[in-house]
Amino acid sequence: MKRTTVLLNEIASFDNLLLAAWKASRGKRERPDVSSFLAQLDNSIKHLAQDILAGRAPYGQYRSFQIYDPKRRIIHAACFEDRVLHHAIMNLAEPVFERMLVPSTYACRPRKGVSTHVKLI
Repeated sequence: MKRTTVLLNEIASFDNLLLAAWKASRGKRERPDVSSFLAQLDNSIKHLAQDILAGRAPYGQYRSFQIYDPKRRIIHAACFEDRVLHHAIMNLAEPVFERMLVPSTYACRPRKGVSTHVKLI
């Protein structure tokens, strides 16, 4: 299998981090940490890019909360900057993963999932 390299400067590029910030903020723009990141978007992205290139990201700051669905669970959610980094990595890695997966794999894939119906022969 051919190896594919994803470089830190590709992850930290302004365009990639901008796209990642918009993906990570979907449905969360009213949260204080997200709105403050987006209020100073250029500076936030530049700071995150510098931290990625310097090896200071991810930050590893998680917030914990409980849900009851259908039983009690403790959730540890990454801070918004880490979520932007996750999306930035996946922007570059997802096409590589998609090429490697067999067509009958549906979980967590774009335009596939539980709502997609497959005819098995």
